[in-house]
Amino acid sequence: MADSSTIRARLIARAHVPEALLKRLGWATSGYMIVQGLRFVTNLVLTRILAPDLFGIMILLTSLRVGIELFTDIGIGQNVISSRNATDPRFYNTAWTLQVLRGFALCLITFLLLPVIGRFYGDPTLHRLLPFITAFFVLTGCTSIGLPLAIKELALHRTARFEVISTLLGSTALITVSWLFPTIWGLMAGNILASVMPTTFSYFIKPGLKHRLMIDWGYAREIIGFGKWVFVSSIVFFLAANFDRLILTKYVSFAVLGVYGVARSLADVFAQFSVKLGAEIVFPTVAAASVRGVELQRKLAHRRFQFQAAALVAIAGFIALSDVVIQMYDWRYHDAAQLLPWVSLAAWLMILSTLNENLMLGLGKPHYSAFGSVAKLAGLIVFLPLGLTHYGIVAAAVATVAAEAMRYLCLAIGQAREKVTFVRQDVSATAALIALAYAIRWVTFEIGLTGAPAELFRLTLHG
Repeated sequence: MADSSTIRARLIARAHVPEALLKRLGWATSGYMIVQGLRFVTNLVLTRILAPDLFGIMILLTSLRVGIELFTDIGIGQNVISSRNATDPRFYNTAWTLQVLRGFALCLITFLLLPVIGRFYGDPTLHRLLPFITAFFVLTGCTSIGLPLAIKELALHRTARFEVISTLLGSTALITVSWLFPTIWGLMAGNILASVMPTTFSYFIKPGLKHRLMIDWGYAREIIGFGKWVFVSSIVFFLAANFDRLILTKYVSFAVLGVYGVARSLADVFAQFSVKLGAEIVFPTVAAASVRGVELQRKLAHRRFQFQAAALVAIAGFIALSDVVIQMYDWRYHDAAQLLPWVSLAAWLMILSTLNENLMLGLGKPHYSAFGSVAKLAGLIVFLPLGLTHYGIVAAAVATVAAEAMRYLCLAIGQAREKVTFVRQDVSATAALIALAYAIRWVTFEIGLTGAPAELFRLTLHG
């Protein structure tokens, strides 16, 4: 039997985080927290300047823009991160050229789709705004290839600085223009100006990198060959991630959609952090690992648990204090309080799914991402209309929980086939999250800070 000193040594070893990993996590976490803090303040200010219906229109336009982008996604950034040829100038210049060409091609596609989109939604203001989203495609296409190269190198100190600076300047521009012109046109102009910032500053991420328009057809075939599953996955991922926002416009007003969008944006802070860590740490780490199967599972399990523990405490507290959080917003958005627990639970499931998805990408199995997104989309198609009929807008949040669970299940099956599975760990963590949320809610209710625990996860919101 091991003595106490041996047990203590083992516990210290398990709790230890390698210095290099700790630095990367520190940069990723601090950068993300600052960026999200800036976005939170920006949203608070904008809710006092702009009415909910303007938020609703912009949410729909953003979803349409992202959808058009993803419908032509061949995973250029993922290619650069995963390819052993990424540092070859002919490779990264080919990738950048394809990215630029894609940006301008998206402009043409958008103009061709304008009559179809306009007829589907039937809103004259929306129809007049649609041509302006083409500016985002050009800006995205012209972004420097230095960003994925820096991620490949795990140079998170450079990517974190880039995100903070571009977000700070972009948020300042957005607030200023919206304050001067508190209309949908001011909001659109502010968003375009804000998008100029990351495109411009992306060229400072990797000093000395020379961009040149060229195509090496061998590398182009490599990029497109890897990207075919990313393409399929991106299409389905977009529909799965935005189906609720795209379809809700047909059932509820722009004002209600704006309230729903505020709730989603708050909860998505957690999910987006997992996306960032997955893309910048899990994916490149697994891709570079020399082990697979059960050995890889053992290597990842403890670090994964450490991240889960921190995430579940944060989300549990957020769920418990949801009605307090939403009080910081303008009174017109307070109905979002009832939606927050549901969308936060969906964000937790998305965190688990995203960790699993990036693991599969690192293993060179991108098709599992596509299958998972198909499962999520199928869940939304089934659950969203049924829920809206009986419970109104809150059903959209509940549907995302059920759909995300279906995505997780699909990815878990893929992991089991690769002999790298974390289902038991994830089930235990989810149970702990729910229990902790109710425990915190009970304490805060007893001291008069929040409503009763029974008010969490209700299904009575009108609309």
